[in-house]
Amino acid sequence: MFQGMNKGNFRAYGKPIVNIYVNDKKIDDWISFQVDWNGMGDIDSFDVAFQWDISDKPRHEYFYSGSKKSSDVVHGKIVVKIEAGFEGEEIVPLIEGEMDCPEWDFSDGETVKIAGRSYGAKPYDFVETVKYQNMTATEAFQKICHTHGLTPIIPIITNTMIGEYVNDDHTSVAEEMSHWDYVLYLAEQEGFISRIKGKEWYFGPLSMLEDYAKEPLAFSYGHNIRNLKMKKAPNEARNFNVEVVSWQSGEKKKKGNKIVEKTTIGNTEGNHVYTIRRNIPNITRAQAQQHLKNICQELTKQQFSGSFDTDFFQELTSDRRIVLYGVGIGLSQIYHVDTVTISGDKDSGIECSIKFTNAIPQSE
Repeated sequence: MFQGMNKGNFRAYGKPIVNIYVNDKKIDDWISFQVDWNGMGDIDSFDVAFQWDISDKPRHEYFYSGSKKSSDVVHGKIVVKIEAGFEGEEIVPLIEGEMDCPEWDFSDGETVKIAGRSYGAKPYDFVETVKYQNMTATEAFQKICHTHGLTPIIPIITNTMIGEYVNDDHTSVAEEMSHWDYVLYLAEQEGFISRIKGKEWYFGPLSMLEDYAKEPLAFSYGHNIRNLKMKKAPNEARNFNVEVVSWQSGEKKKKGNKIVEKTTIGNTEGNHVYTIRRNIPNITRAQAQQHLKNICQELTKQQFSGSFDTDFFQELTSDRRIVLYGVGIGLSQIYHVDTVTISGDKDSGIECSIKFTNAIPQSE
């Protein structure tokens, strides 16, 4: 990772291709689009602009308002699917989800922008009084997935009853909360992450996420990136609660056989206090203390973050790490992707912006 290294490919040479579907019908006369992959703790979103007709004889059944009837965009359900790639190359899905709201603009012609979110919006918006304490985390997760028509992806089956760590944390979850927030709570307790792509909902360790396990995607300053910006966070900006939890494998993590080593970094009374929890079975208290020390050493390294623009690469996802070259020792390193914005119109093709950080994700 040194200055002057040109690593990483340029995009495919073929013509950019963007396929946009509305209620399973391909729409060729779209104006522009933007997809935001918003990281593992948030919902991915999109917006797409189309021509709008004020007519009883519209060009398209989904984009008009007439004297006798208007399209489903006005008073119906709209599902949008966006995929992209290059001619002669792989076409990959970017997002699929339902419309949240349409926005019309009659200032210069007639257009409508459809804004929406991925299928993660379903559990995000669904609020109930949770009653899963007598289940394990994976049992509750599976039930929540089926409620929203999503497919659970679970690489590791948990065996701790939810009620046990609720009691251990002196936390009450017998209150109204969204299914999205509840799954994030379960993921934090188990040292997992939660991620929705398409209709699949992943619940498991970050290290077992398919794209995260791949070799980081290479980008080089002066080679295949533009408008690179970076900054270093001040030490006092990092506020963490750090915990290492161990227990005998195959047994429930209960008092008597449960080891918990914890410490704090920074000002835990300040804003944005993050919890880093590692669940490691079959280790001694001394080993747990060493794990805690190693984690704290990693967290107290310099934290860098930044952003850059680049071409669209089909291999890039928000789950995949990147490696940055060409900016010198310390700055050239492996980074986690925070957010990715993919956008385009009929004239400019496809553009991509990436925000990144070297900080350890909240759950790993």
